[in-house]
Amino acid sequence: MRALSAIQSDIIPHRYIFHAVDEGDIDAVEALLPRLRRRAQTAIIVPNAKLDHLNGFLRDRRINHVIAGDELERGVHVTATKLLTGDIFGIEKYLPEGTDVNYMRLRDFKGRGKALDTILAFAEDNGIRRQVRNAIGQVCEELLMNALYDAPVDEEGRQIFAEVDPRDRTKSLSPKPVSIRYAAYDDGFAIAVRDRFGRLAKNTILAYIEKCLHSPVQIDRKTYGAGLGIYLVANAAASYIVNVAYGIATEVVCRFDRTTRAPLRLVGVFVHPGNAEMLTEGPTPESAGAHPQAPATAEDSFDFPLSAPESRES
Repeated sequence: MRALSAIQSDIIPHRYIFHAVDEGDIDAVEALLPRLRRRAQTAIIVPNAKLDHLNGFLRDRRINHVIAGDELERGVHVTATKLLTGDIFGIEKYLPEGTDVNYMRLRDFKGRGKALDTILAFAEDNGIRRQVRNAIGQVCEELLMNALYDAPVDEEGRQIFAEVDPRDRTKSLSPKPVSIRYAAYDDGFAIAVRDRFGRLAKNTILAYIEKCLHSPVQIDRKTYGAGLGIYLVANAAASYIVNVAYGIATEVVCRFDRTTRAPLRLVGVFVHPGNAEMLTEGPTPESAGAHPQAPATAEDSFDFPLSAPESRES
């Protein structure tokens, strides 16, 4: 571990960087940016962070992780391991060794309802408090709806259900199965929802959170749909991890403290390098419904030495 001032070169030579700043010190992060390599991968470590600050830390494409407070030891270990090994998918990485993980697969609104009932009953049986169960239910509902009806795209990259009334979507079968994994452990509860399209971009997540945080008017579910869901998930979970392989899968992992509803303190976006340039710019509130534009060159893409998940789930 070295202080930033101890590095004499203008550009920090390291590719993987864990940089500690004070709470809310976005200026310190801005000062770091000119010294980062073009392909650097940086995690910000902070004592505590409000959602607005988390969003601010993550704006640069080379900063994809924030670790706050109690997550320091475990968060640094898991983040570093995923970056170095290339094994980015899986809820197990965020659980104590040996934790039993449950699995469900679904393709429609009825399956979503069954999954919610099953997971919440499991949480109650494992002593998860009502307040936390409410947060778990809200996050599961949002992630499953997004995976079933917002993630699916056709061969041209157009959202299949974009022009379908939300009430009519619930009568439709999603074109590919959605999976959800869930587990209870000593300190809390975890879920992971995976779709088979792999289209969620970091800038989309940040843009919708920013819009929901600072919009001068009430955010409308009909207008912002999945975008509002992104914000609600970030507000309800203690950990929010997004793993993406373009065109293959998006997996969102969320964790919750067992006894109380805790603020978000671990955020990460891991992108597989295959076609990663297609995820440089995703839809935003201003461009919702438009096909995401690829960057002009691969120079601006994410560059992780990561392995893709198998396209077929076990």
